[in-house]
Amino acid sequence: ARAAALTGARVLVLEAGPVPRDASGFPPEVLDAAALPTVAGRGAHTSWFPAELAPGTPADIGRGAGAGGCTAVNGAYFVWPRLTDLDRWSAAGNPDWAPERVVPVLRTLEDDTDFGDTGRGGARPGTVVHGSAGPVPVSRARLDRSPVAQAFSEAADDLGFAPVTDLNDPAVAEGHGPLPLNVRDGVRMNTGLTHLLPALREGHITAWGDTTVRTILLDGNRAVGVEAERDGQPVRVHCDEVVLAAGPLATPHLLMLSGIGPATALRRAGVPVAVDSPGVGASFSDHPDLMVTVPLRRPVPNPDRLLFGWALHLSGESTATPGDVEVLPMLRSFGALAGAPDESGDLAVIVALQRPESRGDLTLESADPRRPLRIRHRHLSTEHDRARLRTGLRTTHALLRSGPLGDLLDAGRLEDLLPANDAALDSWMARNLGTAVHTAGTAPMGPPESPGSVTDQQGRVHGVEGLRIVDTSVLPDVPSRGPASTAALVGTHMATLRGTDTRSRSTTPPGGFHHAEATLGLRM
Repeated sequence: ARAAALTGARVLVLEAGPVPRDASGFPPEVLDAAALPTVAGRGAHTSWFPAELAPGTPADIGRGAGAGGCTAVNGAYFVWPRLTDLDRWSAAGNPDWAPERVVPVLRTLEDDTDFGDTGRGGARPGTVVHGSAGPVPVSRARLDRSPVAQAFSEAADDLGFAPVTDLNDPAVAEGHGPLPLNVRDGVRMNTGLTHLLPALREGHITAWGDTTVRTILLDGNRAVGVEAERDGQPVRVHCDEVVLAAGPLATPHLLMLSGIGPATALRRAGVPVAVDSPGVGASFSDHPDLMVTVPLRRPVPNPDRLLFGWALHLSGESTATPGDVEVLPMLRSFGALAGAPDESGDLAVIVALQRPESRGDLTLESADPRRPLRIRHRHLSTEHDRARLRTGLRTTHALLRSGPLGDLLDAGRLEDLLPANDAALDSWMARNLGTAVHTAGTAPMGPPESPGSVTDQQGRVHGVEGLRIVDTSVLPDVPSRGPASTAALVGTHMATLRGTDTRSRSTTPPGGFHHAEATLGLRM
C-alpha cells in the first residue's frame, strides 16, 4: 500500500488465505481481541508448520494466513523494539536502521490514544515521541478494569520492580506496566483492516485471495514473476519486481524452492541452484516461552475483553541485556479460550526469554512445494538461556504467591509445578517448552560481503535483481519484544526506502492487467 502511494506502482497482492473486502468478511475469532485463533485450532486464517523446538520436542507452529497475516491471530500486543535492537541491527552494516532513522517511522504507524502527538524529538532516553495520525490505533490496557492485571501490578510493586507508564518508550528496558495494544472497541486491529482494505478501497492495489505462490520465476539473475496456484489451477504472474512478505518461514521456503539458498542443501533436495546464498534459513532466532498455569479460585471479570494487559520485563541471571525476560499473564482463563462459558479454570502466565542465544535452522528437504521445510528451533540449547529462564520462572513463582494475587489464585500447587532445584527446574522446562512464534533472521539483511547476509538493508536480495523481502525474515535476530510493530515497521520503512531507490523504478512503459495463457501482466 505504501509503495503504491509513494511511487505510483501498480501492485498485485497474492495472499494464500482469504482477503475480505470489508471488516464484516473477517470471522468473529479474528476480529475479537479476546480470542486466539491458533488456540482454537486450524482455520482459513491460520497456517501450520511442523517443527522441533528442541531435540525430542515436536510442535505444530500456527501462523496467520489471509489479510493481516499474524496480526489477525495474535494477542494484539503492539510494543516497539528497543533502542538496543536498532543499535545492534544498524551496527551490522545497516545504517538505515539506526534509531534516529527508525523511531520516526514507528511514530507514523500509530494513532496513540493515550499520548497522542507528543511532538518532534529524537530516539534517545527522554525523547520518545508518539504519533496520532497513523493507521494503527494504540492504547494501553486499564489495569483497574482487570483484577488479574491489577493484582500482578501490585505484586510487582511489592517485589520492588519499577512501574513504567509507557512500555513503548524504546529506551526503557526494565519494569512493569500496562501493555500497548492495537485494539479498538474490542476489535483486534490487524494490518488487513488498517492497511490493506483501505488501499483496496482507494484503488492503489489489487489483491487475489486464496492464491498460493509456489516459486519465483527467474530470467538469469532477475526475478520476473511468480508461479502460483489459484482455485486449483496454476497461474503465472509476470511483473517488474517481486516483493516477498510471506513471513519468516514461507519466505525462505520460496527462496529455496526457487534456487536461492545454500547450494549443497538445494542440490540434495533436487533444486537447481540459481544463487548460492548460504544465509537462507541458516540461523534464525525466536522467543522460547513457558506457560505456568494456576487454578483460579473464582471466575474473574474482564469487561474490556482483552487477552493481555500487563507485562513485566526483568533481567535474567548474568545478562548483558537488561529486561531480557518477560512475564505476561493472560487476562482470560485458558478454559475460556478453549470455549468454556465463563472465566473459571486456570490462569496462564507466559514466561519468555527475549534475547536468546540459541539459534535454529531451516532445511529444504524436497523440491515439492507442498512438502514442508524441516524447522529446528534448538531452544534452550545454552546454559545461559536456561539460567535466565529460571530467573523468570522463580520471579513468576514469587508473584503468584504474593498477597495481591492470593484472593484470585489457588497457589497451593506451585511447589509441585515449579521445583526449586536447578536440575529439576530444567527438566520441567524441557517438558513444558513452547515458542512465541516470533521467528526472525531466516534471510537476514547486511552488506553483501557480510557472511550469511541474504538481503541489503532495503530488502533487496543479494545476487538477484527485482526481488525484495519485507518481513521479519530480514531482521538479523528477533527483537527484544513481540515483533508485531516491528513487522509493520519493516514493511513501512522498506517501502519508503524503495521510494528513494532509483534502481527499483521500471523502464517498462505502463501497461494494464491482461490474461493470456493463465498469465497476468503487471507493470510498475
